[in-house]
Amino acid sequence: MPLSKDDFNGFTINLYVDEQGDWLAHFQEMPNISAFGDTPQQALEELKLAWELVKEDYQEKGKDIPVAPARNKLFSL
Repeated sequence: MPLSKDDFNGFTINLYVDEQGDWLAHFQEMPNISAFGDTPQQALEELKLAWELVKEDYQEKGKDIPVAPARNKLFSL
């Protein structure tokens, strides 16, 4: 299934290749949420999975899911 910008709830994604040739993807606003893969697409798909797991954890703990700063400004009008 193709990825869309909505898969990441408006967060900015940094994507780069490391010294070993692995692709790394992480949220700029939350660098502790990251993933890697052999290709950029695989790294992004793994990041999507990691983000889904993080959101589930927030929900299970009764906490608000983080909102991207850009979206937070829109909702505070």
